[in-house]
Amino acid sequence: MSNTAIDLTLGLNLQIGSVPVSLSAEVESKSSGSVYTFSGSVQDATIDIGKFMSYIGQQFGVDVQFPPELNLEAIIDYVAGQITYTKPVTGATTTEMGMAAKFELVYQNGSSTETFGFSFYADTILTSGSATSNYVVGASIDSNLAFKDLPLVGSIPVFNEFILQHLGFSYTNADPAQNNGKPVSFNIPQVSQSSNPLKPAGSPPSRESNTYAIDTKGDQTTFSLNKKGFAFTAGLLREGSNTAVSNFSLPMALPAAPASTAPATYYQGSGSGSVKASPPASPINWININKTFGPVDLQKIGLNYKSGEATFGLSAGFSMGGFSLDLQGLSITFPLPLPGMPAGNTVSFDLDGLAMDFQRGNLRLGGAFLKVKQNDITNYFGEVVVQVASYGFKAIGGYAPAQNNNPASFFIYANLQVPLGGPPFLYVSGLAFGFGVNYALNLPTIATLPGYLLLPGKAPAQPSNAGAAFSSVLTQLAGGTNPVVTNQPGQYWVAAGIQFTSFNMVSAFALVTVSFGVSTQIGLLGSCSITLPKGASSPLAYIEIDIVASFTPDSGALAVAGVITPASYLYGDFVKISGGFAFNIWFSGEHKGDFVVTVGGYNSAYSKPDWYPAVPRMQMGFALGPFQASGSSYLALTPAMFMAGMQFSATFSLGSIKAWFNCGMDFLIAWAPFVYRADAYVNVGCSVDLGLFTIRVSVGANLQVWGPSFGGRAEVDLDIVSFTISFGSSAPNPAPVSWQNVADNFLPGSGTTSSNSAKSVSARSMNMLSMQKSASMAKTAKLSTASANASTDTNASASVAVGLLQQDIVDAEGRTWDWIVDPNQFQLMTASTIPSNVARWSTGSSTTTTIPNVLPIASTTALPHLVAASESYSSTQIWNPTISVKPMKLSSVQTIHTITLTKADNNGNFTDYINEVQIQPVLGNSNTALWGDPNASKDANAAALLPHTLMGFNITALPRNPLTVNNVPLIQLIFTAGNQTTFSYTSQQSDQNYTVTSTITSPAEELQINVTGASTQALTNQNYVLSSLTNNWVSSQRNTVLDDLTANGFGTYTPAQLNLTAMATTEALTDWPLVGVLGEAIAA
Repeated sequence: MSNTAIDLTLGLNLQIGSVPVSLSAEVESKSSGSVYTFSGSVQDATIDIGKFMSYIGQQFGVDVQFPPELNLEAIIDYVAGQITYTKPVTGATTTEMGMAAKFELVYQNGSSTETFGFSFYADTILTSGSATSNYVVGASIDSNLAFKDLPLVGSIPVFNEFILQHLGFSYTNADPAQNNGKPVSFNIPQVSQSSNPLKPAGSPPSRESNTYAIDTKGDQTTFSLNKKGFAFTAGLLREGSNTAVSNFSLPMALPAAPASTAPATYYQGSGSGSVKASPPASPINWININKTFGPVDLQKIGLNYKSGEATFGLSAGFSMGGFSLDLQGLSITFPLPLPGMPAGNTVSFDLDGLAMDFQRGNLRLGGAFLKVKQNDITNYFGEVVVQVASYGFKAIGGYAPAQNNNPASFFIYANLQVPLGGPPFLYVSGLAFGFGVNYALNLPTIATLPGYLLLPGKAPAQPSNAGAAFSSVLTQLAGGTNPVVTNQPGQYWVAAGIQFTSFNMVSAFALVTVSFGVSTQIGLLGSCSITLPKGASSPLAYIEIDIVASFTPDSGALAVAGVITPASYLYGDFVKISGGFAFNIWFSGEHKGDFVVTVGGYNSAYSKPDWYPAVPRMQMGFALGPFQASGSSYLALTPAMFMAGMQFSATFSLGSIKAWFNCGMDFLIAWAPFVYRADAYVNVGCSVDLGLFTIRVSVGANLQVWGPSFGGRAEVDLDIVSFTISFGSSAPNPAPVSWQNVADNFLPGSGTTSSNSAKSVSARSMNMLSMQKSASMAKTAKLSTASANASTDTNASASVAVGLLQQDIVDAEGRTWDWIVDPNQFQLMTASTIPSNVARWSTGSSTTTTIPNVLPIASTTALPHLVAASESYSSTQIWNPTISVKPMKLSSVQTIHTITLTKADNNGNFTDYINEVQIQPVLGNSNTALWGDPNASKDANAAALLPHTLMGFNITALPRNPLTVNNVPLIQLIFTAGNQTTFSYTSQQSDQNYTVTSTITSPAEELQINVTGASTQALTNQNYVLSSLTNNWVSSQRNTVLDDLTANGFGTYTPAQLNLTAMATTEALTDWPLVGVLGEAIAA
């Protein structure tokens, strides 16, 4: 007997009901053991699922009425099962159970009938002695999806040769994570059909003529499951071949997991970059293929089914010759009905991105677009490139249609590389321009400036193929922490730039941007490089600097930053240099009063506030054979201190000999009194490798010095012994400086003065408001110590923000008036460089009233109307009550802001003190280096600013309601077309108690005025002099009218202020006037 023989084969045909059943058993003996195989199959059975489920329900006493949508009929082609028991001579016995089935579901809906074919499979292996067993079950649709049958994509060469097969799902209880991540591999069972050997020969064909069995030696379709649970499975087959190109599985989250709040990466370009964006409304499950077939690069395919619609997608590239095309996220959605799920109504297409590139000789044409979601808004970003020899054109743009209650957005930015010419010092080689609507333009930081997209020399290099455009240019537009543009309704921007060279040594690009709408920002971007000498193959020096500056009125921030790029060098690339610098100042907002100036960054012991710019160190390095050296430095100025430092390192390495030298120093310097602290170190050493052992010698020291008074501590390390040496004072204790020293060194106005002469501000007429400008608004600093004297500082100013009509006017009497302002619409501003904690309002030449620093505000007639600032120091105080003079070591001093507002009389004397105005405190932050508590912490990270200090006042006119129109509604005074009112005009009334006549004698040298009625007067005027103006009766009548006007609130002159002597005694007329009663019409 041979080594392999079939000992026994048994077969049995049965018919259960109307269903034929075939059974077989086989025993195979081998030298290695025995294999027992039991097979069975069921074929050609029809089951009405609705009736079957109703029958099951009746067995449990339940009346099951299935809806028409579930009126399905299952036609079983076959169900094949196999149990293989393997008993080896040595080792554990195993039992493998597999099952495969093929059936059709027939769905009837009225007169229409739909048939769907399915295959089912299951497999498990039981091993003796094992507590658990792994199994796989699954199903697939018996239909293939040929790519050539798809619209649009079906015409792409090579791609249209592929077919998707075995679309289905699987489930396994095996966990690859417990097997070192090794995937679970399984085969879809192959079923072979053969003639039933138990069927009598010559009998007519019948349902039992054939038998079905699982063929373990047939062509297998193998899948790898990477995760426990459900997975979507499919195979990729090339037409004309029975071998799958790729079989893949995609884990499925069943039951469905909660939706993730994090955005998904639904697009991965050909390059290394990816766009992080929210997933589409109907996400596609993408499967990576990454196969190349001739000119076609198939990157991934995607599938989805939702609401009766199936979606198929792909990402692929095509390259041939100098032409390349890249499609990303191309998808088609079409109706696909399933039982109980009506089909959708439309066929739709979508495309996430497209790139094209063509190169032939000196000609290059390229373009790309990418669809990205930002904050639930779909954007389309694009790029166009045209290059012919040295002439080029590049443009980027974006568009977002109106959606989600947001208006449509659009922007474009173009760079034209065309030599336009010009003088040698300004030879224009390119232009740039752009604008945006409902897009915000985001300026770069120092960190992002070197690769900023709008700087042509700094933008990412143009990709070598179409697909790489997605991961270079377009991703910077849309992705990252600082995209170039973001959607913002109501925001607009414009940009214009110029690229030029100067004497072929300097190459520069400058771009000006202006953003406006929601917020205003003015920006300046620039890049400049200089090469010395020009035209040299190995230049002696190359310096490249990038600069960005911006001013944002809304936040009150002025920022200037620049960087020397690492591409810079000296001495023919021998010495590398790099570094950055920045200047920031805040005029308003949360950080008002703060500023920083830095070159190379900050002291390592200083914790940089988040709003300060991060600046790279100023660095220099060079290497010459075995010798290398590098160094860095920095300096910075903040409201609290000045800091500076440097470090230097040098090494020598030649074979077994090494030597090194390191040193560095860091300074922290307080403004005044002058206090410094420095940390320095130095280390020198060498080593020699002698093979069996190494000799190493090093000497180092750390030094800390402070002052004044000078002192410090040195820690010396001689490698074999270390010790510490202290010298000088134990801690810095500087003497306080004088106020004169503070004023001379840190304040705009130097020195002190007891007073300042007031400048008069005119009152030309009763319609103009006059006021003093400077001296009466000066600041007084009263120092609350016995050693300090009260003084008046000149660091105070006043200005007119609103209502300035004229300034620096000289009247007829030679008096100079600083301002002429509108008395009803003015806004005056007082300001001081010294913060105050007391405010006073002058009520007389030697009396003042304190403006209360109390919340809530209580009104009083003794003071102007006080309005609280937009922010306050606390819930009970408007401004910070504590001011110190740190350089003088004075705590809690009193600084007084005094305001005097007076009105000038007819002689120009300011004697009428005014308080019928409205005032509002102006608060700001003051630096602690000057005005902080001298006893506060000396730590480098202590607070740099005093919050909410009083810096001045805004003075405005009180709203007035004139008594003469109190009874007239405001609407009746508005002259608007179509406005109707019940108000009726009443003409002026003349005094009927008097009659006035006048005669002029020839030759017109005398004017005779006659008054009759309540009084009789004869008034004679000669030689064109109105002498009647000073007549006693005329003067008394005029004074009565003036007094009445003044009593009724009109700001006219009083009788004492009116002087008509000059007009009544001087020839001021060229003809006599017409004369009549006040209020009556006078006929010419």
